[in-house]
Amino acid sequence: MNTTRSALAAAGVGALLVGTLTSSCTPATAAPPILAATAATSTATGISVSGGEHLSARPSVSSSGAIKSASGSVSSPSGAVVASGISLQAGAGFAEARVASVRVGGTTVGPFTATCHNGAITTSAPKGGSGNLKVTAGGHGTAGVITVTTSTAPTRTNSSGGPTSRKPTAGTAITVTVATVSCGAGTPPPTGNPPTGTRPAPTHKPGAPGTSRPGVPGQRHEQGGNPGDRTAPKPQPKPGHVAVTG
Repeated sequence: MNTTRSALAAAGVGALLVGTLTSSCTPATAAPPILAATAATSTATGISVSGGEHLSARPSVSSSGAIKSASGSVSSPSGAVVASGISLQAGAGFAEARVASVRVGGTTVGPFTATCHNGAITTSAPKGGSGNLKVTAGGHGTAGVITVTTSTAPTRTNSSGGPTSRKPTAGTAITVTVATVSCGAGTPPPTGNPPTGTRPAPTHKPGAPGTSRPGVPGQRHEQGGNPGDRTAPKPQPKPGHVAVTG
């Protein structure tokens, strides 16, 4: 682990965004019927780390039908490797992985992109390196691979008692695989259409024409829409009143 830390410290020269590596490949020959069903499932992953640090491929999405997606940032257990701006999609006949940047030690590289359409894969990644950090094209659906190497120069004593340097030996301290996709042939089903037969029925139905409004408590309703059309009640004789004759 001390060797890994030394390698990461040597990689911390600064930010790196040098050039771009692009590659593409055509679909491979048709797979046997047994393998065809497996190839129909599309996958997209962010990063994986091996060597002095270990991180399984994440985030990751897979689908053989409707497009599924994932996004975010991930880091290795010690925080020596951090991938930011991850965006993944996978569906029938389609997969895409985008990683905006990857920081290893003190060096940042990016962006990385891998896209698959019906088995044809196109990738893009920064190229170059800084110090003991190198970025190379990934191949096999991977946008790029970041490697950080270590070098040691052990000494030994010669016959005269003086130190003698051996040829430096190089070793891989850490490997980061960035933006990997795979897909078969197919077309994702359309999305965004509401399911049929699930639209709720209206909760209020308007009244039929001519329906009278409910009465107000304490108010009498009599026939005849206009109060002016009502007939005045006939006078009733009461005690003490004299009847009038013509």
